Amino acid sequence: MTEERFYQILSAYGANPERWPAAERAQAEAFAARHRSDVLAELEAEAELDAMLGSGDGRASDLLERRILRSLPEPAVWNWHAPAMAAAAALVIGVMLGFSSGALISPADEVETYYADAFNGLDEDWVDWLGGDA
Repeated sequence: MTEERFYQILSAYGANPERWPAAERAQAEAFAARHRSDVLAELEAEAELDAMLGSGDGRASDLLERRILRSLPEPAVWNWHAPAMAAAAALVIGVMLGFSSGALISPADEVETYYADAFNGLDEDWVDWLGGDA
């Protein structure tokens, strides 16, 4: 029997050896006898808890509640700032790219050529639009 397992049994079943699991009772009693000075304080605390639970007074429920709450893991704190900041950053980047897209367009003379290539019209339309002989 390991020390850890003994304390698990003690915590789960109390100080009364008759409540301990039958398969491990003899080993746990032998461990307690060998390490009497080490486990005495824990045995006394568990015996006191057993007595309070058996007495039916209100102290046992308070002690049991504290013990259960102490054994629970700490609750995780959700950081709501991170998603909000990510959304704000995406919005700012989108607006900046939208306004700067004008800088990505090529100069005016090339734009006119692209526009003329996009709309295949009659030759005279080309001449009129370009302002000279095509």
